[in-house]
Amino acid sequence: MEVEYTNRRRDSLVYRTGDSLNKYLSIFWSRIQEHYESSAPRNDMLKLSPLDLHRKWKSEPTEMSSAIRRISPSVVSVSYFTDVQRTVDCSGIIIDWDDAHGQATILTSAKLMRSPAKRGDYYIVVRLANGKILLAEEHFVDYYHNIAIFKVSSDVKLKPAELDSPPLETLEGVEVVALGRNFHNCKLSESSGLIRLDYPYFGCEFLSSSTCSSTQASEGGPLITKTGHVCGINFFDDHQYVHPLPTTSVINSCKKKWSSNGIVVQPWFGLSVIDISELPRDELETAPVCYGNSSSVGNLVYEGSPADKVGVRPGDSIVALRGFTVSSASQYTEALSVVFDELHPYCPGQTPDIMLFVKGNTGSKAVHAEILRVDDRRFCYCWLGVPSFMTPLIGSQTYRACCIGESTNFLVDEDFILYSGY
Repeated sequence: MEVEYTNRRRDSLVYRTGDSLNKYLSIFWSRIQEHYESSAPRNDMLKLSPLDLHRKWKSEPTEMSSAIRRISPSVVSVSYFTDVQRTVDCSGIIIDWDDAHGQATILTSAKLMRSPAKRGDYYIVVRLANGKILLAEEHFVDYYHNIAIFKVSSDVKLKPAELDSPPLETLEGVEVVALGRNFHNCKLSESSGLIRLDYPYFGCEFLSSSTCSSTQASEGGPLITKTGHVCGINFFDDHQYVHPLPTTSVINSCKKKWSSNGIVVQPWFGLSVIDISELPRDELETAPVCYGNSSSVGNLVYEGSPADKVGVRPGDSIVALRGFTVSSASQYTEALSVVFDELHPYCPGQTPDIMLFVKGNTGSKAVHAEILRVDDRRFCYCWLGVPSFMTPLIGSQTYRACCIGESTNFLVDEDFILYSGY
């Protein structure tokens, strides 16, 4: 890609639509750091007034505030950039530090990576609590469990948080806080609530629920108890509540498989499952009609999926999975977990035939699973989230471009703001 200079609007760089902008990464990176430098927290001497000290004495530290204080240095902001534009904000948590390589591991939500941009047309930026901005390297993306792992290099040691948590079934009614970090001002956000084990009917077998209300920028941040245990990472739904997804045991299992195999696979049937018996009354009235004795039924069937090809329809009962009888959503989840563990030694194309048996008003059907890598975008249907997912973000740099055709020129002015060329 050739770079030309033009006198039209100061000193500008010209490149053509469709060309990779990686060549300009160092320039964009410099502009991004300069743009956000003023919003970083001040690092000069802290000066407290008598009023500050009075507030400190008046508010005795609680167990929860102590837990937040301990984990807050590990909570970061993670953002998706195209050129100089910040398009998607999430939060993340530092889960590992490699002393030998000066590298930290960041865990966040895979919703950050749902943009259709091709690799090389975007990059991921991590912002720490102190305002420092680091370029992240993609390490592992799992759309099925909605997790993504990135690596960042740092010249100072970063504090990791431990992913250890009691079994989720012991946390019913436990007080929790959803944490996130704002990319623009680096401030920590907190939202308190309670863990609920009620089936949240989002179409995810590994998702529990909480009463924490927050914003989508907190997605990917940790949900913690007052003892400091991380229950999971936050999933933001379209009712502005956050939920622990997935549990730390699932996260650790995925990490272990990725480290040993370099690949994680999952059976894909192309349908979401709900438990009729767990639905509230108002939801039950609009739920699909169940055609069998099982309370576990198909809710959504995706066009072109293995389930769709054999005629599975909403309301069909889930009868059995790989030899396990299924009569509830929890049993379906347990059976899927067993299958997930069995797939560990396999790769796509070398896996056993995994069948899901379904009963509908036209009889019984056998659905043969496709074995997909978990970074396959067909798993994205679970995590649609809010429609405003690509809305402009506070503090982001201006981005202007008009794509008229493949031959359209774009200009980058001296401030590296894009505008349409000839």
